[in-house]
Formats: sequence, structure tokens, C-alpha cells
Amino acid sequence: MSILTSTKRVLGWFRPYWRRRWTGILIVVGITILSIALSTSYPVIFKYVIDALSAGEETTDVRFFVWMILIVGLARTIARWILPSMRYIMNLTLGKDIKLHHFQNLLQKDPAFYNNFRSGDLITRFSDDIDGDLKLSWFANSGIMRPVEASFTLLFSIGVMMTLHWKLTLLAISPLPFIVWIMSKTEQLQYRAYTHRQETISSTNNILESAFSGIRIVIGFVMEKAQERLFKENMESRKNAEERVVFLRSILEGIGGLVNQVGLVIILFVGGYYVINQQISLGDFYAFIAYMTGITEPIWTISWFFVSLKLAETSVDRLQEIERSENRPRKTATMEMPFQQLNIHDLSFNFPDDEKAVIQQVTFSALPGEKVGIVGEVGSGKTVLLKLISGWFAPTDGSIDLNGQNLADFSDTTRAGNIAYVPQDIGLFSGTISDNITMGRQGKRSLEAVTHAAVIDDELDPEKMLEQGGVGLSGGQKARVALARAFYGQTPVYIFDDVTSALDLNTEKILWRNINADYADALFLVATHREATAAEMDRVVWINQGQIFKEGNHVDLLRDNPDYRSLFAHE
Repeated sequence: MSILTSTKRVLGWFRPYWRRRWTGILIVVGITILSIALSTSYPVIFKYVIDALSAGEETTDVRFFVWMILIVGLARTIARWILPSMRYIMNLTLGKDIKLHHFQNLLQKDPAFYNNFRSGDLITRFSDDIDGDLKLSWFANSGIMRPVEASFTLLFSIGVMMTLHWKLTLLAISPLPFIVWIMSKTEQLQYRAYTHRQETISSTNNILESAFSGIRIVIGFVMEKAQERLFKENMESRKNAEERVVFLRSILEGIGGLVNQVGLVIILFVGGYYVINQQISLGDFYAFIAYMTGITEPIWTISWFFVSLKLAETSVDRLQEIERSENRPRKTATMEMPFQQLNIHDLSFNFPDDEKAVIQQVTFSALPGEKVGIVGEVGSGKTVLLKLISGWFAPTDGSIDLNGQNLADFSDTTRAGNIAYVPQDIGLFSGTISDNITMGRQGKRSLEAVTHAAVIDDELDPEKMLEQGGVGLSGGQKARVALARAFYGQTPVYIFDDVTSALDLNTEKILWRNINADYADALFLVATHREATAAEMDRVVWINQGQIFKEGNHVDLLRDNPDYRSLFAHE
């Protein structure tokens, strides 16, 4: 991809963020123009002072230019202090906008998206790719405005130099095209180096996230050495990737500095010859040296733009990879009347690239006030079935209807307001227990009522602080916090995926007693391997290899089917 194409692509990606912050961008542009004018006019004023002194002009005329030097120098100093501050503020602002936009987009992704992107990798994309050294938040403003300032400074300086002596100017700037040629030739090399570095950073975060989230398993199975070896191999790979980037940057930076020094040497030798032969004045000679010394940074800034462009393009690619992933369909249907019936008709599902269906033509109905158990062997499809009914998965064939309306047509808000799903893997977050229950929602029931229903009111303080994942709570306590979270929404349908297996029998009895008292009108769909749970159900749907094998009362199924009894034989 050419530099021009890369530039258009990256700048096009930033355009929506610039539109939103155009006022701040204009302020930075205005201060930049002022800074350029002050910086490039300074050597010209100094030239007049030197020429005036060399010519023996009156002190009054010289004093005027000295005062001009003082005023312009002071203004230039102030502008150079304000400009980086304003750029930094805009970097932070644009970085915040990028993060908020992509985080909002991330929350709209289909659940299958998270099977392809590990959390450590996503954290890297939302942290290092945006906030890292010379990454997107920096490039969004400083990365663009600095080379713009450098380009105009360079053009103005060369313009002034041309008016002083065009032959000397052309000789001095003759090495500059060499920098552009070097940058164009190393473009793909830079892109591969920076992409590989970001991949190793993502890999590092993935390893750390996995190790810390499962640290008890690591310690319990004495896997410390294996984890240490894995991390060491990753860090060696990352070190090599970082060294390659540093090597490229140092080479390019060195070339930029060398080219500028060549131009300066030309001025010293050729310009000195012109002064001796009185072809240019001493003031002109000083101005040439000042401008050539002053364009060292602009030359480097412009040449570094192409390098930072590849850095930004790498990070843009990584965020666009997330953008291209399919979002959940945005549905708008609402349920006009209270929940009356759940109908599942010819429901089938298979994972992408998997020909065998996990769920095959499942059909049954359920009514408010019922407790329906979903029972079957491990791997029979119970969890997938519940995820389909909850709306987490989209069926391959068939339909799930609430009050005769297809669940797939409901808005996310309507679906969440009618179905509460508690999965096997309990997700708890850093914060208090009450925070984990309310999740920022305005509940239809009080916190005291739901903690009582979930049997945690006498055991856990709602203001107890939890670490990520609920570290410090037992499996049963985590399950009951998740149940309280579901109860807080006061939905008409509750789906529990083998959650009660983490509870002791006495606690489970109290839980179902509370449910029967407080949620008698709600529908409960409960996957379970536990006979005590199945016994609480009004009826049981027996799943075998993704199909309904039998349906009926638990006691009847237990009496008439040895295979059904064997499902609970381990208890």
C-alpha cells in the first residue's frame, strides 16, 4: 500500500472524530499558525540587526530591531509553551472519543464475537493501541499537527532562504528528497515490524489475563513452572519485536539527522565563500545557518510522520477488525401485553463450520407460574438450548415466541426486561455485592427483597467489596449473587443453567420456598443434573443428543425409565 493511500485511509478513519471536536482543532490550528509566524520571522529580524551593526547604522534603528527581537522572542516562547499543552489536551479528548465509540460498538457485538477475540487482546486494542506511545490518541492531533507545522515552517524557511540567495538554498536542501525516498522504500518493513509488535503485546496481555484469572488453578496443579516458561517465551518474542522497531526508528532518525548535517556543512563552506566574496551579507549568512539549524526538527518531524503513520495504520487495522465483526441485529419490537406463553417450535442450532446440529427440532411450550426442568446427560445440548431461549444464540432453524411474537424481533431492552438468564459460568465484577446485583439498573424490587429471595441477606453484607470474578466468595455465594441479580429485574421468565448445583441442599430448599412465595407467577426454565432440583419442577423436559427424548413429571420419569434414573445415580 503506497504512502498516499495509507495517508488517505488513516486520515479518513479519523475524520468523524475531528468533526465532533472541530472547535478545539481550530484553536490548535490558530496557535500553530502563530507559532510558525513567530519562529520563522525571528532569524530575519536578527539578520537586520547584524547587517545594521555591520553597516554602522544609527543606534536608534538598531535599537528598534533589538526590541523586536525581544518581543518576538517572548511571544515565541509563550506560543511554544501553549501549543504543546493544547495539543496534549486534544490528544486526550480525541483518545477518549475513540475509546467511548469503540467500547459502545463492542457492547453491541454478537456473543459469538467473543469466541474469536480473547479478553487480553481486546484490552490491548483498547489501551496500548489507543493510548500507547505515539499511538492513535497522539496521532489524532499531535501526529497530524506537528508535521503540518513542520511542513509550513520548512516551506517558509526555504522561501526566505531563496530570497536571500537561491543557489545556496538549492545546494543546502538538495539532500532532502533522499529522506522521502528512504521512507517510501522502508514502508512495508515498518508496517510488518509494528504489526508484529502489537501482536506480541496482545499475546502478553492474553497470557497475563489467563494466568491471573486462573491463579488458583495454576497453584493447585503446580503449574507455576509451565506458566513461567510460557511467559518467558512470550517476553523473548516481544523483546525481539521491540528491538526491531527501535532499530528501524534509530536508523531512520539517524538518516534524517545526517541529511540535515550535510546541508549545514554545505552552508558553512559555500556560504562562507560567498561572504568572503561579498556575494551575501554577514546577516544573510547568519540567517542561512539559523534556518538550516532550525529545520533540523521539521525535517525529522516530517520524516517521522511516515513512520508514525504506519504505527497508526497498524492500530487502525486492529480496531477496524473489531468494527468489521458483525453486530447484533438492531430490533425494535416490544411486547404489548404481559407475558402469557412461551412457545418453542422446531428449534434447531448448529455452530458455524459444524455440520452436526447441537439442537434438533425441539418443540415445547411453557406458561407463567410453571417450573420446567431441562435434564439430560453432559453434552446433550441443555446449555445451548437455554442460550437459544434466552436470546444469547440465534437459532439456525425454528422459532422462539413470547406471546406469539418471535423473540428475534424484540429489542434488546424488551428481551432483557422479560427474560433473566443465569449461566453456568458466573460473572462477577470488581465492586460491592449491591453493585453486582443492581448493575446500574433501577430495579422493580428492592435490594433487600432480592437478597432475601436468593438466600444471601443473612450471610453477605451488600456493601462487601468484591474483586474481579468474585474472589473470596464460595461457589454457592457467587451463584446466589447471580440469582439476586436476575431477581432484581423482576422479569416474567427466569432461565437457570445448572446454577443450583453450587448450593447445599438446605439452602436450595429455602431458595425454592422463596421462589414459590415471591415469584409464583413467573416461568422458570432450569437445567440441572441434580435430583433435588428436578424434584422441585412441575415437569421435566428430558434432552438426549439435542432432541426431546421424553417429557413429563419427574416422579413418573424416575419410576418408568432406568436411563432417567441413571442421570442422578451419582448423587
